[in-house]
Amino acid sequence: RHGIGLPETVFISSKSDAKAAIASVGGAPVIIKLLEGTQGIGVMLAETKEQAMAILETLLGTGQQVLVQRFVAESRGRDVRALVVGGRVLAAVRRQAHEGEFRSNIHRGGNAETIQITPEYARTALHAAQILGLQVAGVDMLEGANGPLVVEVNSSPSIEGMSKVTGLDLATPIAQLIEQNAHLSQVDMVQRLTLQAGYGVTEIEVSAKSRLAKTGLAQSG
Repeated sequence: RHGIGLPETVFISSKSDAKAAIASVGGAPVIIKLLEGTQGIGVMLAETKEQAMAILETLLGTGQQVLVQRFVAESRGRDVRALVVGGRVLAAVRRQAHEGEFRSNIHRGGNAETIQITPEYARTALHAAQILGLQVAGVDMLEGANGPLVVEVNSSPSIEGMSKVTGLDLATPIAQLIEQNAHLSQVDMVQRLTLQAGYGVTEIEVSAKSRLAKTGLAQSG
């Protein structure tokens, strides 16, 4: 959707949908995610259909809402985290899960290294942040067989681990962006409409002295 690669993912809130959800993402192994969670907490790997059903029945039985997602085996336990700030990728790292773990989060013992992000991955990260209207975002992408697959977009990304790995001051650019935009409250409608199917955007420059100034389309004739 919107030209962004995503692993097959299904949202479910009822036990009756569990079997169909597992099948719709290609069957086990599958990733099961709670809707709320950080640093890899609430993300589980079910290697068999039976494991997946047991986990889903337990979670759904407590009123949880969950995502069932295809396990992207070709990523081999690693992903790319891109930090987007003000419409540009400020830093990028590749994270590798430690042995016996599928989650690559640094807080879960994953290793990370600075990378020069490729144009394809940079475009994907920027587009994902733009779609959600985020000026600051941590975009997590798996290295799929056919290109980047976005698995998560964090609106309040942790920068401590990335700062240590890259040696960059990531806090200052974010603080500067906040300061620059502190007085702004308007929504960028051009950005939002451009991303909506069926809408086009045309900007027409009108002189302040024109009779059309400050009038709507209905009043302009």
